[in-house]
Amino acid sequence: MATPQIVFITGCSSGIGFELLKLFDCEGYQVAGTALPSSYEGLMADPVTQSHRISVYPLDVADYAQASKLIAEVESTLGPIDILVNNAGISYRSVVEDMTEADEQRQMQVNYLGPMHLIRLVLPRMRQRRQGRIINISSVGGMMAMPTMASYSASKFALEGASESLWYELKPWNIKVTLVRPGFINSLAFTKVLYSRRKQDGTSAPEYDLHYKKMTQFVEGIMNCTPCSSRDVARKIFKIARENHPPLRAAGTPDAKVFYVVRRILPRFLYHILLYRSLPGVRKWGKSAKG
Repeated sequence: MATPQIVFITGCSSGIGFELLKLFDCEGYQVAGTALPSSYEGLMADPVTQSHRISVYPLDVADYAQASKLIAEVESTLGPIDILVNNAGISYRSVVEDMTEADEQRQMQVNYLGPMHLIRLVLPRMRQRRQGRIINISSVGGMMAMPTMASYSASKFALEGASESLWYELKPWNIKVTLVRPGFINSLAFTKVLYSRRKQDGTSAPEYDLHYKKMTQFVEGIMNCTPCSSRDVARKIFKIARENHPPLRAAGTPDAKVFYVVRRILPRFLYHILLYRSLPGVRKWGKSAKG
């Protein structure tokens, strides 16, 4: 019997990560999944994690010391990691003026610095074996920015740039790097977005009220009506993990393909004008929503 491939997946308590646990629970794989310490017990209670192919660990990817210990533990007990899926992520919904340094740090630590730390941890043994796969979950927010999502987009832009560099750097060792860009997914993810401390404590300028109100309604409305699910995206990732020649960039949902084409074809000045004019209620932005 062939030795199973070791798969390390972050952010498995719900959504795409949880669906990936189920997909990789098959012959040929041994899975190490992580969840935030606050979500760990709930995930462990799910029947999915009772499979002999799945091991679950508590991890905040921004805790670099714990991440280092966990990778060492997984490699000593299960074996060297063959496939790393950087799925864990958070999203701040905040205008730039409202973000604090602590908010910015948290956004970058989870979405960019944490994944890069995990990549550095698994690369030595991948290089030694001259094989491996790194799959980073980006977003359409990593190729097009939207208002109230500056820090989120910045974290995904950073992940995209680093992943492209890695693609070149690691080809001599047959290590494959892929960015998966999901678009809108029909899920309750919008209930988990974070707001800056200034927004939470009420010190945000009221002139931004409509920025928050309209963008929240816009995003939630699309997510509630889109046909794409977390499982659809997970299937795409699972397929990429099994391809002999995976692409550097892959659309996770059909709308992501549309956004990519629009972004590439339209002249930049026209793209920005059209996007701005399509923002919900933008002509009233700058006034207090209470006024």
